[in-house]
Amino acid sequence: MSKKILFPTDFSPEAANAYLYAHSLAEALDARIDLINIFHLPIGDASNIPPDYIQKVLDESEAESLEKLKEFARPFLGKPAYGTLRPVYGLFTAMEITDLANQENYDMIVLGTKGERGALEKFLGSVTSEVMMKAPCPVLAIPAEAKFRPVEHIAYATSFEPSDEHAVEQLMKLAGQLAAKVHFVNVSTRGETHYIQDVKMEKDYPYNFSDFSVVYHASVREGLEEYLQQRSMDWLALFIPQRRLWERLFHTSFTKRMVFHTRVPLLVFHGK
Repeated sequence: MSKKILFPTDFSPEAANAYLYAHSLAEALDARIDLINIFHLPIGDASNIPPDYIQKVLDESEAESLEKLKEFARPFLGKPAYGTLRPVYGLFTAMEITDLANQENYDMIVLGTKGERGALEKFLGSVTSEVMMKAPCPVLAIPAEAKFRPVEHIAYATSFEPSDEHAVEQLMKLAGQLAAKVHFVNVSTRGETHYIQDVKMEKDYPYNFSDFSVVYHASVREGLEEYLQQRSMDWLALFIPQRRLWERLFHTSFTKRMVFHTRVPLLVFHGK
């Protein structure tokens, strides 16, 4: 059975670019992409509106959403990764995405991101952050300028917490399917700054990663960005546990900064 990827779209140019990226990735993973659009009822206060009229507007909005999905996906019609197209009505976009991913056992959610420049971007950013915090499966966020290339090097930012074992297992399995190397990196905000040190592990570690580096930088985000650029990484992978170190670092504002400013796709795993 092939993998299932859930792709939410708002029909923006950034989403179109991410959908193109997702199809190339899906081919490498032998996966299928199901496309969804969360639409809302274009009525503010429905308390005094007849139910028949509300249903009529709902049907029209669903039909309009489906037509947009067909147009959005048209260039990929007949491709191996082409999956279902589904309009989904909902008041809370992130919740609808994560609920669907959970109910239908998706292996990954892929979505596009764009720079946080205005009210719309801030809204989309909050949706992206919430999906990453609550998704039952890995989430891959694709920057607006990202173009697909074979994934050869994945940086995994780790604090070697015991709770990240499940995420590492998933990452190693995915890396194996992509024939990619995994590079472990830890950011220390103490000591010297703007310095990357390669470290030899003193104890046995159960996963076959390629190397382990410590980045000394006053900012976790900037330290990771510096590492990604210097080591030419294709992806950055992060784990969000429900508690402890990364929860402190991975509050909403930190998540948004990583999502909107990293130049490589960001792969996020969520704690069980």
